[in-house]
Amino acid sequence: MSSLGAPRPWVEAYAPATVSNLGPGFDCLGLAVSSPGDRVRARRSTSPGVRLLKIRGDQGRLSLDPAENTACVAVTTLLERIGATQLGVDLELVKGLPLGSGLGSSGASACAALVASVAALGLSVGNETMIDAAREAERVACGTPHPDNVAPAILGGIVLIAATDPLRVISLPVPDSLYLAIYTPGCEVKTADARAVLPKRVGLDAVVRQSARMGQLVHALHVGDLALLGEAIVDDLVEPARAHLIPGFLDAKVNALEAGALACTISGAGPTVFALSDDAGRAEALQEILDESFTHAGVQGTGRVEQVGAGARVISPPMH
Repeated sequence: MSSLGAPRPWVEAYAPATVSNLGPGFDCLGLAVSSPGDRVRARRSTSPGVRLLKIRGDQGRLSLDPAENTACVAVTTLLERIGATQLGVDLELVKGLPLGSGLGSSGASACAALVASVAALGLSVGNETMIDAAREAERVACGTPHPDNVAPAILGGIVLIAATDPLRVISLPVPDSLYLAIYTPGCEVKTADARAVLPKRVGLDAVVRQSARMGQLVHALHVGDLALLGEAIVDDLVEPARAHLIPGFLDAKVNALEAGALACTISGAGPTVFALSDDAGRAEALQEILDESFTHAGVQGTGRVEQVGAGARVISPPMH
């Protein structure tokens, strides 16, 4: 590693929104979408440690404290784990994702910060090392180091978390004609609150059904069968416990399925909801139906149609 020297120019990275759980895959399945996302600028500083100098787009809600912001926690964790605590980095965060939305907002900040910092510091770090550091930041954000948002945010595509100790992630095939109508109602659900309502015990029959759907989902992706994929995206364990946290969700789901959605369920902790389609035009129609449903429920929000996208990446030239 080179000496600290003078501050370097900024390196900017982008990390996308993510949709997690995907029905039966609680805490172990997630996908990255093309947009929106968070941006982080990083530069090597002249003193050790990680500092967050500025945040934009958060309406003043996030802390600049390095111990509380996921961008800083992720980078600090990484530097500690690779034995590079003598290095210093300054960060600036631009939030493109709403907080408490179910789109992996805290994870996107962490992943963008990691990719930007690794480039700014000239480090050579593997993806799984970054994912592991990012999920420690998730522990700060919501109390649980779940990797189902940060893994697809780093890798892109659709990702299965096969194991967590040690971490093992598997990238799954992405069907070309898969479209997501994604809608974020005008309400907020904190991840910690969404986890607090989860059932403490589940019946064996329910576990068997959920496991079978998980296998069906993975098989559907491998063979590119979107109808089969839609059948698999059913959640009898987590969705029923969280549905009441999202005004209008149950009606919106019924309306989307009646309009031809392959599946419709909650993204992560919510309140964001997504509906699947194999056709771009139908996905646009589903987005409008979700908008009508949530507007009727008094929580009008914002929606978009997306496809599965790439992971976090540098969007300005790194230093050499």
